[in-house]
Amino acid sequence: MHMQDRTIVVLATDARINERLIARGMDPMRGPCLADVLQEAIGERLTSKDALRLWDPERLARDPRVRAVLSRYVEQRAS
Repeated sequence: MHMQDRTIVVLATDARINERLIARGMDPMRGPCLADVLQEAIGERLTSKDALRLWDPERLARDPRVRAVLSRYVEQRAS
């Protein structure tokens, strides 16, 4: 697995964790939130419950639209 692929998987997992924290009324960790990533990637705003139910980490990492959003996030963090 390429280093950027691993980074995408980690960010996808972090985005799901952040979404769970938000759904529980807690402050998210630093990093992307699933609903925000999906809104940018697919152009649709999902509730936390729907985002978590419909988008598991593997699906997030495989979807080219989501990968593009997360790749931009990686590039922004690097600069």
